Amino acid sequence: MFQIDRNRSAVFKRALKRLAQPDRRWVSFHLLDIVEITALRELCNRQLFRKASKEVGLEKKSVFQDFEVCFPAPRINAIDSLAKLLEVGLYQAGREIVEEPIKAPFIFNDFAIQKYASGSHGIGIHRDGLRYKHIVVIINLAGKSQLFVSKDREGNERKVINDKPGRIVLLSASRFAGREGDKARPLHGVDHVKGGRLSLGLRIQDV
Repeated sequence: MFQIDRNRSAVFKRALKRLAQPDRRWVSFHLLDIVEITALRELCNRQLFRKASKEVGLEKKSVFQDFEVCFPAPRINAIDSLAKLLEVGLYQAGREIVEEPIKAPFIFNDFAIQKYASGSHGIGIHRDGLRYKHIVVIINLAGKSQLFVSKDREGNERKVINDKPGRIVLLSASRFAGREGDKARPLHGVDHVKGGRLSLGLRIQDV
C-alpha cells in the first residue's frame, strides 16, 4: 500500500502542473485504491473525537462548524504511510515541471479528521489559515456531501469539487508557486451532507 510507482508519479506531475497555472487554486485527482481507503477509514474511525466549536473566527470572520473533530490526529500507521507518499511524490513531481511550484522538501505536521453526521450543516466558507504553507490536502473517506470552492464568502460562482473516496484534493497555500496571502488560498466549504462525511486533512504548519 501507499507505494510510489511510475503511474502515480505521472499523476502527481499532472496535478501540480494544473495547480501551478495562474488561475488555479485547487485540483482533484484519483490516487488511492480501495485497500488504502479502507485502511485509512478504519484507522480514522478508531480515533477519539470531540464536538467542534459551533463557530470559529478565521481572519476576523465567523465561520460555522457542524462536525466532530479529532485534532491533532496522530501521524501513525496508514496516515503516516499516506503522508510519506504525498511528501515524496509531490516534491519529486514539483522538481520535474518548469514551474517548480514547491522549492524544498516538506513534512506534513498538522493532521485533522472531521466526522459529519448525516444532515449536518457542514462548515462555512473559509480560507485555511496563513500559518499553513505550500499545499493543503483534503481526502474524503466516506459519506455523501459536497466540498466546494467559491469566488467570495457569499458563495458566488460556486464550483463543486469531485472528492469521492479514492480522490485527493489539493488546495494551494502560501508559498506554492510563489503565491502569498489571499491570492494563494481558495475560499471553500462543505455542505449538502446527506450521507455523512469522514475526511482527513493534511497540512504543513510553520513551527
